[in-house]
Amino acid sequence: MFDFNCDCAQEYGVYKNEQELKTAEFMSSINIAAGFHAGDPLSIKKAMEFAKEHNVSIGAHIGYQDIQGFGSRKVELTDEEIETTVLYQIGAIASFAQAMGLEIEHVRLHGAMKNELNENIDFAKKVACAVKKFNPWLNLFVNNPETKEILEKETGIKCAYEVNFEDYGTIRQIRELEVKPDTLHFKDLESAKRASEVLKPTPVNYNRVGGQI
Repeated sequence: MFDFNCDCAQEYGVYKNEQELKTAEFMSSINIAAGFHAGDPLSIKKAMEFAKEHNVSIGAHIGYQDIQGFGSRKVELTDEEIETTVLYQIGAIASFAQAMGLEIEHVRLHGAMKNELNENIDFAKKVACAVKKFNPWLNLFVNNPETKEILEKETGIKCAYEVNFEDYGTIRQIRELEVKPDTLHFKDLESAKRASEVLKPTPVNYNRVGGQI
């Protein structure tokens, strides 16, 4: 089985996105935006309340500090800035979770930061070490199986291999992959509905990563 995940709390002030929580009704995990690319305290709280009510796994959805560009623009950071950027955002989501008697299970990067994670192994190692420093049991979502293998071997962090769900063809393609994904990412409500007709999701956690299928 696969974990289903989607991004939530990608709102800011007057800019709302009601579609996200509707999509989240079909998920087993949600990634809650931590405030750098999107997300504010009220939207984070609302997503956390949804997670508690629906008993879904919670992740911190982190990105570059780029509200205006929705985290789509690369930001050059020093090693110290990479670490503090990661720790600050995970901490924001973890504090809300703690206040509601919940725990976060994973970290998913956004936009340009996610691209850098999967394309630049040195950057990926720095992110992984920061995540591990916060909590060694957290999963780091990656879209590159080679990155997953290297990070797990060289940093000791747990990684979940993520594939984007596009249509039913995604499932056929997955079955042909040598390395099977742990989690499927959904960007819209209709895709989530279609997938739920043929698959029942199960959440990723540190006990099950690598054994979802």
